[in-house]
Parts: sequence; C-alpha cells; structure tokens
Amino acid sequence: MNVFTRATVFLSLIMFSALPAMSETAHDGEYYFEQMRISMLETLTENQKLINTGQDGAPKTEKLKPEAVYTGAYEIFEKNVGKDFKLSQIKGETDVKKIAPVLAELLQAGRIAIARAQKDINREADGSVKLKKFIPAVFGSLVIRRFTEKTGILMKQTTLGRGAYHVRNPENAPDEWETAALKKFMASGWEPNKGIGVSEGNKYRYAKPIYIKKGCLACHGVPVGEKGPYGHPKEGYKVGEIRGCISVTLPK
Repeated sequence: MNVFTRATVFLSLIMFSALPAMSETAHDGEYYFEQMRISMLETLTENQKLINTGQDGAPKTEKLKPEAVYTGAYEIFEKNVGKDFKLSQIKGETDVKKIAPVLAELLQAGRIAIARAQKDINREADGSVKLKKFIPAVFGSLVIRRFTEKTGILMKQTTLGRGAYHVRNPENAPDEWETAALKKFMASGWEPNKGIGVSEGNKYRYAKPIYIKKGCLACHGVPVGEKGPYGHPKEGYKVGEIRGCISVTLPK
C-alpha cells in the first residue's frame, strides 16, 4: 500500500467545521484530491530532464523522481493536518468548505517539498551547481495550471509583497478579497496556519497563508534590495513571516 492510499487527513481540525453546510461541488473531495496528486506527479515527470538528469542522461538521484517527491510532500501534508481522519472520509464529500482547505494544504506541502529539494535540483552530477529555476512558486504555478485544466477550479499563489517590492508575477496579483485576507493573516494575533473561507455569490473562496521557510531566504531574505540568485531584489523576510497565501475558488 503506497503513502497515498494509507495516508490520513484530519479535516475536522480545519476551520469552519461548525458552519452550516455549503452547496455541493460537481465532484467529491477524493476526486479533487486525486486530480491535484496527478497534477503534481505530471509536473514532476515533465520536468525530470531539467531537474533530475545528469550529463550522461541518467537520473541524478532517486529523491527527485516524481513518486519520491510526492511521497515527501504527502508526509508534510499529513503532518500539517493530522492523522485522525482517513483519506477515505472525503470520498463522497462535496461540501466546499471541507474540500478547499485540503487542496490548499496539499499544494502548500508540494511547495515545501520542492523548497527542501533545491540543493538536489540545482546540483549537477559532477558536484557543480546550476540554478534550474524550478523553485516552489514555479512548481506551484505549473501544478495549478494543470489542475485547473483538469477540474475548472481556480487557484492562485498571491502576495502583497513587502515595502517597495510587490508581487513578482503580475498574474498572481491579489484581488480585493485576497488583499483583505492577506492583511488579516499579517495582523497581530492571527492564529498560525489558520485559513479564511467565505461564501461569495455562487462561489466559495478560501485562502491559506504561506510562510517563509529557511529555503526561501536565498530569494526573499536579506539584505533588502540585494538581487537574489534569480535576479529579483530580496524583500527582507525572516523565517516564519507570511509571504502570501494560496487562494482557492470553488463553484457552489
């Protein structure tokens, strides 16, 4: 039995469990979860030549093969949401307020897994370092694009930026609702990792904060204004600070 089939998710710990039931989606939570999983694996498979192929054409490391990266991501996902709820419990679940947080959490786990794999991704077989630009934000964007094509569900990685430095990809600029959510996340006293979900017309919107990890500092740390490895100016973030959020929009 692989990690996907035996892993568990504690949805009851995710907020809004006490709210009245929302409208249902076209598919259940298990379907959307599977489509996200497939999207992650397909993205990793298509980028193996870039991130995991040596000069001789052989894989650099087993750790960067799609199933291995996904297993690592799922372990992060499982740790973040708990082990008291089996994945099978979202089979038949069509309540959007329960589905949206799971999708955001799984994408976030994949981003973290890619952040942790940066040394392996950028290290060549001869020990030299070559930046591949396959960073968490890029991985997330590719997965989101594929996932949306499969399901029609809209997702976004967005941020307010910091100081003079705004969102790096204009396509990820926050809309009015996302801006308000980000400001709440950054306000004093906000509970760590807590998301926000609201019903908006015929849609349900959910946002989950993205935090700066140690691996993010090379691009987003200090000194402020210094260009990072990919040419963007650093914003001066510290580990644990909120960089942005993952936004999910589900039809009701």
